[in-house]
Amino acid sequence: MILISTPSVAAPGAVSVSATDFSGQAAEGLRLSSRALGWGPLNFERRDYPPASRTLTHGSSKHLVFVGLTAGRIVRESGGERIKHELNPGCVAVVPAHTPIRWSWPTRIGFSLLRLETDFVDRVAASIFGLGPDDYRLTVTERVHDTTITNIAGVLAREAMRGDAGSRLYAESLASILAVHLLRGYAMRVAASTAVVKTSPSGAPRSRNSAQPRPVADALVFMHENYARELSLSDIATAAHLSPFHLARIFKQSLGISPHQYLIQLRVNSARWLLSAGAGDRSLAELANAVGFADQSHLTRHFKRVLGVTPRQLRN
Repeated sequence: MILISTPSVAAPGAVSVSATDFSGQAAEGLRLSSRALGWGPLNFERRDYPPASRTLTHGSSKHLVFVGLTAGRIVRESGGERIKHELNPGCVAVVPAHTPIRWSWPTRIGFSLLRLETDFVDRVAASIFGLGPDDYRLTVTERVHDTTITNIAGVLAREAMRGDAGSRLYAESLASILAVHLLRGYAMRVAASTAVVKTSPSGAPRSRNSAQPRPVADALVFMHENYARELSLSDIATAAHLSPFHLARIFKQSLGISPHQYLIQLRVNSARWLLSAGAGDRSLAELANAVGFADQSHLTRHFKRVLGVTPRQLRN
């Protein structure tokens, strides 16, 4: 959630880190890395930092995709902006290569980091969308969550931990999926200054010809953006500009389940994605709170009902 945006100011005493040094400081906060596995265009890391700051004066040589694993606070300065964020597990940030940027955080933070080579994305843009390197640009973007990116991070975390034969081919396949996803949801055509494919703030595609009625689509976006806090049917109905009774009726007609059932599934899947992405070292009580459940037993009960296993079984 963005709290405030003010003009960027110079940061006295900030440590300037080159593009290669950003991922090259192996000992600093590094918990897991795929670098030794030779994955090629896409690499995965898990990092955990105490309060600090980091400056990329000339940006990174690769596109950076972050998936939050913990709650916290961070300030991002780039492009003349200074923006404060409250971080939550599952939040996603995309920082294009060669983007001068500075972060500072007064709290401990943990995250997964996906580093994607620029020439690889250029090749995907040319082959899939017919775009040359000068026809598009990725933009600095922060979202409450993006299920596609979080799923990719979860698979990469498992592959990095196991180091099994074939992990490189697996990672290269996921690199293609990630590149297409970024080009669809995080890229702007330079000439027309319009997104290649527009997406909702939650990362889910939004189409004018969507099969869902507009109030249902509004309810879905609202739930995806706010699932981690306490929500009532009245809250969701207000966002959809309908009465609770009317929303419940057309929601079930459209999706086959009630808004409450959808919200439970969303929270369960968010917990699963976070466990897969590397948040398994957090207590299950913390994880339950992060995705909107009242306590650990509430999470475990619904997790087992929806997925057939408990969070502890999935983590192990």
